[in-house]
Amino acid sequence: MKQKQVTKQKKVQTIKFKSNANSKISDGKADIYGNHILNMLKVRNIKSITAKDVLDDARNETTPYHDHFDWDDTSAGEKYRLAQARQLLCTIVEVKIVHNEEVPVRVFVNVIDDEGDRAYVQTEYAMGRPQMANQVIAQALREVKTWSNKYKEYIELAKIRNAILNVEKEIIIEED
Repeated sequence: MKQKQVTKQKKVQTIKFKSNANSKISDGKADIYGNHILNMLKVRNIKSITAKDVLDDARNETTPYHDHFDWDDTSAGEKYRLAQARQLLCTIVEVKIVHNEEVPVRVFVNVIDDEGDRAYVQTEYAMGRPQMANQVIAQALREVKTWSNKYKEYIELAKIRNAILNVEKEIIIEED
């Protein structure tokens, strides 16, 4: 099978950094953090960095993102276990047969429930209630738009981005 050659992209100049759409980091902080990390790469004369490198750098109280991390082992441990529980709930899928093909479907989705709390409910239950279904579809659209924006510079993916825009125009999401 022939592999299509990827077109060389134009060099893009970064003016400033921003946080992505669902981030809890402000754009101002994202700009400071991004510049700090780029400077770290330059100073160390390296081309790649790991999460461990950033964490080790953040241990220094003078780094701009030191306060972004939870340094209290008790609360950090609890937050980590909560993240593991969320990941567990997102990982469980039910296998359905669609057109003689196995299709994995998430069992639980995260929504604001009937009591007004953020919680996980069975997908089937959520999709049977317009307010919850709206939340699920809105989240899916946010995720696909984030993906589309992430790869905006690749002309090879333009057809996919256009399809995403067309679907977005067809779906009306009522904001809660």
